[in-house]
Amino acid sequence: MIIKLNKHVEALEKTQEKIQEKIDALTEKQSAIEDNAFNHDRDMTDREQERYDAIEEKIDALQDEYDDIQNAIDYLSEYCE
Repeated sequence: MIIKLNKHVEALEKTQEKIQEKIDALTEKQSAIEDNAFNHDRDMTDREQERYDAIEEKIDALQDEYDDIQNAIDYLSEYCE
C-alpha cells in the first residue's frame, strides 16, 4: 500500500517541480519588465504595468496550485504513517 502511495507522492512532487519552473520563468519576465524601465530611467508604462500585473496573477494562481499539491502530499504522508 505504501509503495502505491509513494508513486503518487513522487508524481505530485514532479508536478510541483514543473509548477515551480513556471513560476521562476514568470518571475524572470517580471524582472525583465522592471529592468527595462529601470534601464531607461523611468517608471513602468501603463502597458508594462498591465503585463506585470497579469504575470503576477498567473504566479499567484500557480502558487495556489503548488500549495494545494503540497497539502495533498502532506495528507498522503500522514496517511502512510
